Amino acid sequence: MMNERIEYLKKKLIEKKEILPYINLNEKNEYAGWVSDFHIFFINGENMKLDLSDKSDLFLLFVLASAWSRSGAWENAAFFVAYLKYHGYAEPEQWRNTVFVEELCAKRYEEADRIYEYCIVKKKTRKKLAFRSDIYDSIHILACNWDAIGEQLEKSNDNNDFESFIYFMRTIEGLGCKKRMLIKITLILRELRCQKIYQNIPGYLCCVPDRRVVQACKKLNIKLPVVQDTKGLISASKRLYEYFGELYDIPPFAYDDVMEDMTWI
Repeated sequence: MMNERIEYLKKKLIEKKEILPYINLNEKNEYAGWVSDFHIFFINGENMKLDLSDKSDLFLLFVLASAWSRSGAWENAAFFVAYLKYHGYAEPEQWRNTVFVEELCAKRYEEADRIYEYCIVKKKTRKKLAFRSDIYDSIHILACNWDAIGEQLEKSNDNNDFESFIYFMRTIEGLGCKKRMLIKITLILRELRCQKIYQNIPGYLCCVPDRRVVQACKKLNIKLPVVQDTKGLISASKRLYEYFGELYDIPPFAYDDVMEDMTWI
């Protein structure tokens, strides 16, 4: 029965792949990565996306993960990164400057309010956008650790050991909602894997067991390990990959958006 539910969910996901902006399935109905297309267009005609072979866009991927580590709708993180990219605020050197960080933080309400002046979307967000004040300090911390992060990525790839990257990211204070990033570390690996930036990232380290995913798994009768530390994150990611493979965590993340009801069984 559980397998039938999962297959039905996958089927519904594929049916609605053109509707929801975070699905991004390729021609083989495999996940192409969220940041490959945000489904946001700027007024200059440019499509909002991140090319992770570009150093500035790679930095914005980590900003996205840090911003999304906070509570609230995922759209807040997506539009925040779009705001940074549009205005050219995507260089680690900028974010090491505390004056620059303070100036941008002071304008956060104004910038969130005017986002649709230059971002064109088919449908506006479900709730009013908000840029949290604590994100700005986190980006400063990220920028100050950027060289070490890059070195760890290369080392993990050379050693075929991306679990060490997860453990490394977990040690950095100030990147998540409870001081340290945890659940969204696998988001970073997932997006890097989808764009084939590193060839040695295993799929089982690329699933994101966030609150939406955990709640959907309960409805699907999938028992996930509790994620309270790095070990739990890796175990939960592996479990999700067992069920959803190259779709990663997207089917359970999209559960409420694609499943009008489950009365068919």
